[in-house]
Amino acid sequence: MADANKTTARQQFLDSYTALVNGISTARFDEFKDFFTNENDFEVAVQEFRDGLQQELLAKVNRLWNECDIDTNVEILESLKSKAAGSSNKMWRPTGKSVSEQVRPLVVNKLKTSLKFYQLQLGFQKERTEITNEQKTFDSIRAHHKELEQKVNVDLLNGPNRK
Repeated sequence: MADANKTTARQQFLDSYTALVNGISTARFDEFKDFFTNENDFEVAVQEFRDGLQQELLAKVNRLWNECDIDTNVEILESLKSKAAGSSNKMWRPTGKSVSEQVRPLVVNKLKTSLKFYQLQLGFQKERTEITNEQKTFDSIRAHHKELEQKVNVDLLNGPNRK
């Protein structure tokens, strides 16, 4: 039975792609008709296109089927389907855990991300505050320096007059 399902599923895919390619009408290629000397050559070219496309599509499907081990996945799905056949109730959470238990890892990850963001934001704000404080300190020192410079200049200018 499992081998029949494997063959059936694969054959259904192959048949679907074959039908898709065979569904391509000659009318789609009418704009190229002028390049052919007779109708027969045109139809042969269209058929060669279909054959090449079908060959490539089927090769890709077969390669994908083998590389992804789809036969095993189909078997697993069939076994799950047969196990669930006797059960009439719907199981929304196959893990059997409560909603809060099932979502807990997601909440923890979100909280960790939020914490990391807030730590980065706090570091940024701290850096900006330090820069602002340094600028204020620098500005106050500069203002005090200018004040002292003015006093020295005034004293130098007024110094000889005092005598």
